[in-house]
Amino acid sequence: MAELDTDNWHGPQIEISNVCKSFGNNKVLVDFNLSVNKGENVVVLGKSGSGKSVLIKCVVGLLEYDTGSIKVLGNEIAELSQIELDKIRVKIGFLFQNSALYDSMTVRENLEFPMRRHWFEMSKVETDKLVEEALENVGLLNAIDMMPADLSGGMRKRIGLARTLILKPEIVLYDEPTTGLDPITGREIVQLMMDLQKKYNTSSIIISHDMSVAKTTSNKVVILVDGKNYAEGSFDQLQKSEDPKVKQFFESVL
Repeated sequence: MAELDTDNWHGPQIEISNVCKSFGNNKVLVDFNLSVNKGENVVVLGKSGSGKSVLIKCVVGLLEYDTGSIKVLGNEIAELSQIELDKIRVKIGFLFQNSALYDSMTVRENLEFPMRRHWFEMSKVETDKLVEEALENVGLLNAIDMMPADLSGGMRKRIGLARTLILKPEIVLYDEPTTGLDPITGREIVQLMMDLQKKYNTSSIIISHDMSVAKTTSNKVVILVDGKNYAEGSFDQLQKSEDPKVKQFFESVL
């Protein structure tokens, strides 16, 4: 087995080509194409149930795609062994819609978990430093020994973001990062995403139905319709489109 090499890759961070994914007779992704470059934020817009979350779960290898190609840092996801897939996942941060914190663990233990999961050999001093840095990034160092049940929705989202970024991934996948948050907290999370993207120069796919998220974070917007990349461009470009299938997403935007 060839040694997995992601450090010397200079092409697109993510390259999705003609990907199809069905569940029974339900065709969710149909010849879907997308390229994400270094440092680029791509927002994927689509109606509920259109396949947005399925897309990023295929990218990270949580779901198998039926046909087509998904390459992450130059490596075909479908061809990787479990060990190779785990190595790729170290380079990918995934912020789940519900933050997915472990309720039986403290905030500190939740942040330590990715390091244990990926078999990093670190001293306690090194681990503590990474955990504290991650919490300082999201302004919640004082919550280090709290339990998830004692956190507000916005705090849980911040802790989830800290855990997502603790290993300083090259790629971050966001699944509805502002869902369930009030508008003020949602804007704070979006600003954090932008600050941390700038700090670490990450590449991101952001799944969202929130047009303010799309407008604020995106370098590129993709409209997912009928399983396809129906339209692609900057937020301003797509907002000016007269295509009814594109226009419907922007009707509520001032």
